Amino acid sequence: MKILAISNQKGGCGKTTTAINLSFALAEYGRKVLLIDIDPQAHATMGLGFKTVSLENSVYSLFMAGQGKMRSIQDLILYVDERVDMIPSHIILSTVEHELKDKDNGIMILFRALMYSDISYDYVIIDCPPNLGFLTFNAIRAANQVIVPVETSIFAIMGVSKLVSMIELIKLKLNHSPTIKGLVTMYDPYAEFSQKMVIKIKNMFKDNILKSAVSMDVALKEAQEQFKSIIKFNRNSEGARDYMNLAEEIVSQERENLPDSIYKELQRILYSNVYSKEKAFNYFAPDANTVYVVGDFNNWEMSESSKLLKKSNGAWERTFYLGPGHYRYKFIVDGLYFIDPENPKKEMTQYGNYDSVFDV
Repeated sequence: MKILAISNQKGGCGKTTTAINLSFALAEYGRKVLLIDIDPQAHATMGLGFKTVSLENSVYSLFMAGQGKMRSIQDLILYVDERVDMIPSHIILSTVEHELKDKDNGIMILFRALMYSDISYDYVIIDCPPNLGFLTFNAIRAANQVIVPVETSIFAIMGVSKLVSMIELIKLKLNHSPTIKGLVTMYDPYAEFSQKMVIKIKNMFKDNILKSAVSMDVALKEAQEQFKSIIKFNRNSEGARDYMNLAEEIVSQERENLPDSIYKELQRILYSNVYSKEKAFNYFAPDANTVYVVGDFNNWEMSESSKLLKKSNGAWERTFYLGPGHYRYKFIVDGLYFIDPENPKKEMTQYGNYDSVFDV
């Protein structure tokens, strides 16, 4: 399950438009998508026709764990369309930062809600509020990738550096490294100024700019007025074409990882006794609910295959078959990262913290 946060602290950059239309475009590629609206303005919620949502049925309930108001994530999901569901927002969500600012690991709430939920989606799209506060921190902590829509204006470009700095702070403090991808929006290919701004945006994001761009198209606003995605409103419009191109680019990232994962699985099955060696991972955490091991050997991804099994003595264990090489790794215990306390070998990361290491 890939989790994408659509975030920019500047309003009016196409953030919610992207969250809605990317969700439907991914569905056109056969992917099952959950859209989560964590913006108290609830524009994504209203944009899909949900004009009135009760407080207890909104995403607010996810953030109130421990306050007696928590509901399971499954109970909050609303059907939108074939292969598209959503969890709606509510204006009262604007109070959660005040209510939870002193809560331990408050930044982990959304991440843990998704990690411990029994849901099955190919993509989770999170529509963030237009600020750099508590809710946006939660989304970035939960996300594998942050997509930053940037309109072709100088003020939009000036504000991006703050968001990128915040993501770097999260990387340092929590050792969580979502990829950052810039997305050009409101682009006029016939305007010289617009082309000039695109060059500035590309220089800012360098290799982390999406090739797809969203052009200015009045059909996008017309679709909003009808409470529809552009895919459902006018499939032949430029806006629909742009978001289909974006979805294809996102899906192509799956394909890029596919050959390597197939190779590793074949290596494990066919050649484990010849080329690979067993590597056992152990972590003692008798009170933990979940323990994962992530590293170079599994693309740093949490999944069932990276989840350790708990023994009766409180230890967690799992064995992998690995080919020759030098590997970095960490344990994730109830959503928090730890180096291996039993392994004295470690190396500093580019963010100033450490990974445990070993050689096969």
